[in-house]
Amino acid sequence: MKKAVKVIIPLLLAIGLGIFSVWNYIDGYAVDSSHLKIKFGEVPAGTEFADILVKEDWHRYPDGAVNVSFAPTLELDENCELAKYNEDGYASMILRTGLALLEDHEMSPEVSDKHSCLGMMSGDDDIFDHIHHIKVAYCDKDGNILGITDEAEVKSALFGRPEYTIKADGSKVELDTHIKLPFFWGVVLPAILGGILFIAAIIIAVKKSKNAKTSKSEE
Repeated sequence: MKKAVKVIIPLLLAIGLGIFSVWNYIDGYAVDSSHLKIKFGEVPAGTEFADILVKEDWHRYPDGAVNVSFAPTLELDENCELAKYNEDGYASMILRTGLALLEDHEMSPEVSDKHSCLGMMSGDDDIFDHIHHIKVAYCDKDGNILGITDEAEVKSALFGRPEYTIKADGSKVELDTHIKLPFFWGVVLPAILGGILFIAAIIIAVKKSKNAKTSKSEE
């Protein structure tokens, strides 16, 4: 039994690593860190778009400056309620920080897949290394705030390459983090280790078989 275990354990590990490698390859190892997606459940009536309110002042324009050009699909005024919003340190990410460009939004009541997509302007920086408190503001077409979610404390990913999705449903909001390992760590290395363990299992099995035959011949 002990002899069989010495073969079975590395063989099972090899199979597990092989499955892990193939799964990562099929799932994909590229992440879209240049966009931040927002998915919605219930939203207030009249909602045209939504913005992320951030508490930290990382990349925030000085002296309350506003840039409505970062919402090109809308016709917002620099004096709209969203642009002026500044409660408990929170301010608009789109209009007050220069971190995000509103690229796409679909909030119609008839649509079940309500969503928004922000183009991130932070380069290689992970924004959630710097921003740890968020809310979501539901707004009408003129930038009037129709509702704001509760506060959520968020953290950046500890390892790997993260892809973030914010999920807002009524007053609730959360940050969903999907970690994808780089190609080498997620696909290549597990395949190599799995191959080594598989070869080791074969070598052990062959040696055990030869030893067993030798023992029988000596008898």
